[in-house]
Amino acid sequence: MDRRDLLKFIATATGTSFIASPSFAVWQTQRALTPVKDAGFDDNTVALITELCETVLPRTDTPGAKDAGLPAFFIGMVRECYTPEQQHLMEAGFKDIDTRSQQQFGKRFVGLTASQKNELVSSLDTEALAFNNSEETPWRGEGHEGLPHYFTLYKQLMIFGFFTSEVGATQVLRFAEVPGDYRDIPYKKGDKAWMTVWPL
Repeated sequence: MDRRDLLKFIATATGTSFIASPSFAVWQTQRALTPVKDAGFDDNTVALITELCETVLPRTDTPGAKDAGLPAFFIGMVRECYTPEQQHLMEAGFKDIDTRSQQQFGKRFVGLTASQKNELVSSLDTEALAFNNSEETPWRGEGHEGLPHYFTLYKQLMIFGFFTSEVGATQVLRFAEVPGDYRDIPYKKGDKAWMTVWPL
């Protein structure tokens, strides 16, 4: 699958249910992405990405983003699968988050408390929804015409990466490697979603 098809798949999958193709969910067969040390992000940006991932997908009674190795996956995917224009937007977003954090709390994002991180991330999520619905918002991102809000790109990639990781698929979702027959399974509120994968 080429890069354009992959990004379409991410956008579609994160807006619907997670029934993944073997190309994405069979984590044992995937080649390594660009290592964090070779991705060109400074230490503060790597730390920001790490904390941002964990804020969106925190550890609770189930594993979180760090447990799933999501930050390294996120960084590798940014460098390998996004266009230069998308990467520029995402990099501008990292700087914007730290700027807002300094203005609102007097600290960089990585130095905030959990509740402060949640507050800032929630405001970004609300803003991104308004932006993508073409409502008036503060973030316009000069030179990024035609692209969604940067937080939308982050959130799509985080959700995709987490639920197609081994941890997300087998410990947070209910995993069935070979769904070989049809079964009518009643859903009860609170039940885990399924991750189903056909073998290669």
